Amino acid sequence: MALAVRNATDEDHPFLWQMLYQAVYWRSIRDTTNPPFEQGLAAPEVRVALDRFGELDGDTAVIATDGSTPVGAAWYRYYRESKAIRGYIDDSTPVLVLAVAATHRRRGIGSKLVTELAQRAAAQGIDRISLMVSKDNHAYQLYLSCGFQVAADVDDSCLMVIGTHDDGSR
Repeated sequence: MALAVRNATDEDHPFLWQMLYQAVYWRSIRDTTNPPFEQGLAAPEVRVALDRFGELDGDTAVIATDGSTPVGAAWYRYYRESKAIRGYIDDSTPVLVLAVAATHRRRGIGSKLVTELAQRAAAQGIDRISLMVSKDNHAYQLYLSCGFQVAADVDDSCLMVIGTHDDGSR
């Protein structure tokens, strides 16, 4: 595997939407009860995660590739309380979304994506990043291993935060 992580470009938007679908419908990605792709992404609470991505200040995305094939994506962006996604804490904390193609999971790709985005956030002067993950999602352990800490227990999910500086804020 020739894994690399690069900046996302405008040409990656269709792949970002694919990864958003997998991130939202991870539990039953092979299940025929999932809504069709277009319908699943049309829900306002899902669509806001990528609507106009790249046009808003702070939008940052990276793509993991195996050779020239995209196999994972992660991004963060700022939300407002009135138009936020799961994982929102406040207007000054960007929310992270991450997904890795099913064929490439459990190979360290998620960790590389988190590390890359945390470094970019630190370089941009961002102190922390948040996310929301279901407790039964395998990614929960990934986030813990990357330094995320549980900020709140919310029903079957955890609101998690990571500090982006190596000064003990993780």
